[in-house]
Amino acid sequence: MSERAAQTFDPARIRFVLVEPRRAGNIGAAARALANLGYSRLEIVRPAEDPKGVEARRMAVHATTLIDAAGVHASLAGALAGARTVVGTTARTGKQRKPHWRIDRLAEQLLAHGDPGEIAFVFGREDHGLSDDDLDRCTHLAYLPADENQPSFNLAQALLLVAWELRRAELDPPGAQGPPATDEEREAFYRHFEEALRAIGYVTDQTAPSIMRRLRRIYGRAAVTEEELATLRGMARQILWAADKAGL
Repeated sequence: MSERAAQTFDPARIRFVLVEPRRAGNIGAAARALANLGYSRLEIVRPAEDPKGVEARRMAVHATTLIDAAGVHASLAGALAGARTVVGTTARTGKQRKPHWRIDRLAEQLLAHGDPGEIAFVFGREDHGLSDDDLDRCTHLAYLPADENQPSFNLAQALLLVAWELRRAELDPPGAQGPPATDEEREAFYRHFEEALRAIGYVTDQTAPSIMRRLRRIYGRAAVTEEELATLRGMARQILWAADKAGL
């Protein structure tokens, strides 16, 4: 590894999140894939089978330490605590799932930040992937190029390919920017901003879900930093103050 790579490659800041995996064997295979590429952080949300049982350990082979250390969570929010950048993996497209990055290009873009902090890559259920609510928590959406007749990957395969692209990008990182905001900071901002937009009548109960989803995509794509988010929240406070003064 070069001196430059040694200064920037930090697998401890990367976590891989499995949402409601159905098979313990897939969890074990995912752990093995991570160990192959030097990653060690695995988070599991509401698994259907014992994530640390015999089958998971059998499929993990020599990566059982990852199984032992894996976090098990009752919600996606718990698995994302402290994450500054959240990447949702999805093969499906649609107007609510844009923009959609190819994983190799996204890996390079993410690592352009000098201090990206905690990054979480989120993988969905084996049968139907991530829900729209799951994807709403993501700052970026990513896909793996695949044949249109067979676009879905096995869970462990998908995780391995994403981890490889991230590792490759980290070994030859681009230039630096500032640290993006955490998941908690972004969620607080979205609640605050929606409150402000409701106060001036820009969104209603009917329009808020779709408009806020679009705004999440915009701000997620921009990789908004902590300082930038503080400025945006200042705008939201000013909107609420002006609306109150105007009697809205």
